Amino acid sequence: MTKRERIEAVLNFEEPDRVPIYDLLRNDAAIEYYSGKCLNIDNGLEITCEAIGKALDMTRSIRGPSREETMEEDGFIYEVKRWTGWIRKRPFSNVKEASAWVEKDIKKKNAWQPTNEYIEEFRNNFLYLQEKVGDTVILLTQSSAGLDLAYIPLGLELFVYLYAEEPALVSSWIESLNLLEIRRVHAIADYTLSPVTLVFSDIAFKDKVIFLPKFFKKEFYPCLKRLVEAYHEHRIKCLFHSDGNLMEILPDLIATGIDGLNPIEVTAGMSLKKVKELYGDKLFLAGGIDVSQLMVYGTKKEIEETAIQAIKDAGHGSGFFLGSTTELHNAIPGENIVTMIETTKKYGKYPLNL
Repeated sequence: MTKRERIEAVLNFEEPDRVPIYDLLRNDAAIEYYSGKCLNIDNGLEITCEAIGKALDMTRSIRGPSREETMEEDGFIYEVKRWTGWIRKRPFSNVKEASAWVEKDIKKKNAWQPTNEYIEEFRNNFLYLQEKVGDTVILLTQSSAGLDLAYIPLGLELFVYLYAEEPALVSSWIESLNLLEIRRVHAIADYTLSPVTLVFSDIAFKDKVIFLPKFFKKEFYPCLKRLVEAYHEHRIKCLFHSDGNLMEILPDLIATGIDGLNPIEVTAGMSLKKVKELYGDKLFLAGGIDVSQLMVYGTKKEIEETAIQAIKDAGHGSGFFLGSTTELHNAIPGENIVTMIETTKKYGKYPLNL
């Protein structure tokens, strides 16, 4: 099978030739192992793509390591260091200032339309990366339903205060963010580029979801449903991503029409086996190998055993991509990443005989 054939088989709950590997490769040692070359800032993207092409069946958000830098955009100051970026300073510090900024942002988002230049640039960038990673499938893009793009810029605490004081304003903002993304989807969606995309919203802590059920019902599920439906119009399936424990809301998420679930964070109480048993006929699954403890501190034997168990728990009947519970980050020993990947290639062949 080609990698695309392997991926499409899993998306359709058919048995591939082996369990495919989906992940984000952001680990210097593993990149150097699979590329056979020394990684540096200047060749970072090229070498990372070469390693991805040899190691993974499917990936997203491809980039190389960055120099430490500071950027300004829309009044925000962002800092980026190697593989990680964060907001260093916001252009507001209280509810009143945040409210004024949100009002301006709503107008900006409502006015945005995808131009021909934007569409061409998106397609050219995608095809450039696809050429670099070979036949590894790249998820089409990353799409927020809107909620993340509201609470992350404000910060969770200020977002909650603003919603308490001006719920209609925040609702309008989330909707404007959602409708902008749907306009973007209809402009860029192309099944020939990729049969699957990522829709995301980090909405859970380690033990429970962040917001109350009534908030999700009003502000989140309708937006997610619209976004998923937009992709489905183009035959593209939606892998939903959120860290944390989602068990209490999985039926509601499934009702929005999502096709898959990632990353199944086991240290947050998610069980790959249980999710497969309960929802394996409705969702394809991606992830399940812990990167907060196991991959960082575990032995190669422990990682091999865990990967084999994951294949046993979720591989039968297909609908399963083995991978980490978010990304293969730089704190993981490179040999542990190689162990996870090569174990999957060795023991994940169909028909499974484990």
